[in-house]
Amino acid sequence: MILEKITSSDMREYNTIEDFITFGKLYPNAEFAIQAHPPKFYKYQPRYEWTNTFATACKVNNINMALHINGPWRDDMCSNGIIAPEVKHLMDLRRDNGGHVIGRIQININGGNQEYMFNANRVADIIREYPDIEFIFQYTPAQYERVTALDKTGAKFSLLYDASGGRGKTPDEYYGPVMQNHKMGYSGGISPENVEYILDRVNMVLPSDYVTWIDAEKKLQNPYTGRFDVARALEYVRRANNWIHRQR
Repeated sequence: MILEKITSSDMREYNTIEDFITFGKLYPNAEFAIQAHPPKFYKYQPRYEWTNTFATACKVNNINMALHINGPWRDDMCSNGIIAPEVKHLMDLRRDNGGHVIGRIQININGGNQEYMFNANRVADIIREYPDIEFIFQYTPAQYERVTALDKTGAKFSLLYDASGGRGKTPDEYYGPVMQNHKMGYSGGISPENVEYILDRVNMVLPSDYVTWIDAEKKLQNPYTGRFDVARALEYVRRANNWIHRQR
């Protein structure tokens, strides 16, 4: 398999933006994903203003940045095709070369409330509005009908296999691609300590030329503060890159 991106998730306003710029320049395949949802992500609130500043820094420094959409904002996107203004502002930011600052949008359809309606046609309309952004949807067997309906619209999207639904648990078993025409990444319980072992396991179920990515969140938190730990994220990305080099 070809590991395209190594994603670290849920950095926040208590982290130092300069650390991520240095980090991203050291490892160009590192991606930094911000969790976006109310009530703490509205305009003028500290988390949103920090994210907006981070996005501006990524624009200038060409750092990989993603948004992960949760809660009511996910519901609005999936049910009504409505993008929250705070999210749309970030999605519309452009780099000097014309590309989007936010390269990927992950819509966490498997997290939290499962009762919202999933309108595949309206979701597809959003995806078509932003053809240069990669849209990702969490996948477990419980989401099969939703992603199948979206596939039937002809929309381009990717899947993230996360059996724990964002709870940071390692799955008992890894599976190959669910849909041959949609790229799939892997998440769930990945840490600096186990990332190479997990990559070995994922590598066993994927073709040698399959392009994929991994995403870690819970295990990147400091065990004492519960906050995103840049040092742990750096070690996670370093070890994942060591794994890549060993495959060559």
